[in-house]
Amino acid sequence: MQTRLENSPFTERRLTRRHFVVLGAAALAPLLPGCTTGRRGAHAAPAANTLRYPLSSPPTTLDPALVQDGTTIDLLQNIFEGLVVLDTSSRVVPGIAEKWDVSSDGKTYTFHIRQNVTFHNGRTVTADDFKYSLERACSPTLNSQTVFSYLNDIVGAMDCRNGKAAGISGVRVQDPATLVIEIDQPKSYWLDKMTYPTGYVVCQEAIQENGGKLQAGSAVGAGPFKIAAPADYQPNYEVTLTAFKAYHGGSPKLDHIVRPVLPDPSTRLAKYQANTLDIVKISPTDVDHVDADPTLKPDLHLYPRAATWYLGMNSAAPNSPFGDIRVRKAFAMAIDNTAITRIALKNLMDPANSVVPPGMGDYHSTCVPIPFSPAMARTMLASAGYGSSKPFPVLALTFRNDYQWVADSAQVLAHQLQQNLGITVQLQPMEWSQFLDNLDNKTMPLALERWEADYLDPQDFLSTLLHTSRKVNGQEDHPENNTGYSNPLFDKLCDEADGEMDPAKRMALYQQAEQIAINDAPWKPLFFQKDVELDKPRVHDIRDCALGHLPYTTTYVTA
Repeated sequence: MQTRLENSPFTERRLTRRHFVVLGAAALAPLLPGCTTGRRGAHAAPAANTLRYPLSSPPTTLDPALVQDGTTIDLLQNIFEGLVVLDTSSRVVPGIAEKWDVSSDGKTYTFHIRQNVTFHNGRTVTADDFKYSLERACSPTLNSQTVFSYLNDIVGAMDCRNGKAAGISGVRVQDPATLVIEIDQPKSYWLDKMTYPTGYVVCQEAIQENGGKLQAGSAVGAGPFKIAAPADYQPNYEVTLTAFKAYHGGSPKLDHIVRPVLPDPSTRLAKYQANTLDIVKISPTDVDHVDADPTLKPDLHLYPRAATWYLGMNSAAPNSPFGDIRVRKAFAMAIDNTAITRIALKNLMDPANSVVPPGMGDYHSTCVPIPFSPAMARTMLASAGYGSSKPFPVLALTFRNDYQWVADSAQVLAHQLQQNLGITVQLQPMEWSQFLDNLDNKTMPLALERWEADYLDPQDFLSTLLHTSRKVNGQEDHPENNTGYSNPLFDKLCDEADGEMDPAKRMALYQQAEQIAINDAPWKPLFFQKDVELDKPRVHDIRDCALGHLPYTTTYVTA
């Protein structure tokens, strides 16, 4: 679909009309063929002590060492657990490790494993299981990309990942209840990285019995819920989790969590209104309808997230024009993100003028954004050689296809680029797993992307996403840099900040680095995310933090 100025639907007057069209489809969804089935789950009447909330896309994997997306992590964090976890203040607290000691040089961590932790199969979790899990994650045959970002600080982890060593020299078992991990230098954020799924413990014998693969029948964790039978994992239809009564933190109050896979946002809302879902994220364009409905309005909640949505301009994509900084700056100047938040997001999310979102611990962004100026944008694009004699190429703007408000934002973006630069942009919605694959392969020149923090530290945005990525033994050392951005001074500042233990000096270094990245414009920051969510009154004690809902250990439902 090409978006042109003369037929763009995005004026505020016409948005209201479009809004009712979407809601009309939602209201009709329960009446349409195929909207109900005879299979059990979220399509049935409310089950006692069962939480029902949808997956917007099929899980991409059940393997904690391979997962890269927040949708799937939200599922896996209820099945698996690591040495440390996050609390409702987004702070690192004990998980399977009841405590830990840190050496005087800040490089050696000694974790003391709780005595009462068992896997879902009943076997006690030991330090050897963590050593196995970390070494399995770093195995070259597994080909995990996330270990380069989350386990790379552990001494010997990259030698293992690159096939130079059979194990990780920096991970040692002192005794069944004591695990020692050595990192390459003191890093104030390292424990936070261990809350990511690459730090989860997995069950060796279950995986071996399944031919070495972690799938539904071998997804044996130590978390509060489990996949009780392979039939409970139907990734294109529904996932059912059952409470693990022997969970070390106490038996969950829920008996089951049912996650139907519902990619269509109208269907999700319709099923919530039909009382077959308990929690659902909605589009900002649906909020007017919710506010006007006295039965829905009390259910509405806004959850601020440490997440930045941005337009990624990928200089590494084939035939990309974004290797020229003038082109990137022209795009940045042509985009009015305040209009995006007003038109597509109903002012429910805040415009972003920085890479790092607010609420990131002690970090406060000081960067000055590239100004919105269509005239300057056209001059900048002309200086890059584009004009009547050399038209700018038609580009595809790619985005995930399972949230209406993302599509709405993409349409406003396309309209602004056509209006302010005369550039034709083809909208390309894409299934979520394919979108992730294309990000990894750096094939999309222009994409509407999000990064949600894994921990509240600017390192997770700046060093993880924008540091130059180089091939080391055939593998990218910063694989999350999917725009091909590279600036030696930016890298130098981030490297210094990553190892700096003085908090004030460290944050000042990151502030300098962030301003460089803003000026170079590999991203155009757009808005900071808030989850717009409907929660049924029957749902109680959801634990939440800046990174999302936490495992449902305390949640319960009433009739």
